Amino acid sequence: MSKNNKKGFFSLLLSQILYNEPQDQNELLNLIQEAKNNKLIRDNTYHMCKNIIHIEKKIVKNIMIPRVKMTSLKIKDNLKTCLKVAKKSLYSRFPVFNQNNSYLKGFLISKDLFKFVDNLKKKFILKKILKSPIIVPESQKLDKTLQEFYSKKIYIAVVVDEFGMITGLITLKDILRKIFKNINNTKIIKKKHLKNKNQDNIDQN
Repeated sequence: MSKNNKKGFFSLLLSQILYNEPQDQNELLNLIQEAKNNKLIRDNTYHMCKNIIHIEKKIVKNIMIPRVKMTSLKIKDNLKTCLKVAKKSLYSRFPVFNQNNSYLKGFLISKDLFKFVDNLKKKFILKKILKSPIIVPESQKLDKTLQEFYSKKIYIAVVVDEFGMITGLITLKDILRKIFKNINNTKIIKKKHLKNKNQDNIDQN
């Protein structure tokens, strides 16, 4: 099998489910399209399968959060600052840098702040509650990154370029969002439709 036809994690998974194993991604897409046309799978399933296949072609750099948009903390930040940032951003994990933002010290998980809120006498030292960062290269494929997240039970990783410089972050949520995009919640759509229809009736009256 040529390098271009080499299947990734998701293609292999889908191939095992389908009766006639496709020889490349185009055949796999055709089979999924045929299953949708024959109403063997729903639209949501069809879109999800397509997204899973297409995600194999994407790399971390395509969907990462750029460093300039990262919400981060500094190693000497106090409890009040950490709580303020956590509350304002609504994120659950934050990269923590040294004072001049040149070196990543680790990640803060916001729930680790609770024990200091409940016990104000407990001395807060940020560096003592940090988690070691997981590092992935910009060029790493998304399906491999997803496998790594699941195997290591992690939700966030630091992204570095070919020179080892931090260029951003990637989260499990970012990857899952790519898989489940274009998938509609039929119940929500129907509910909105009925609401709009009822509003029209009210306006007409």
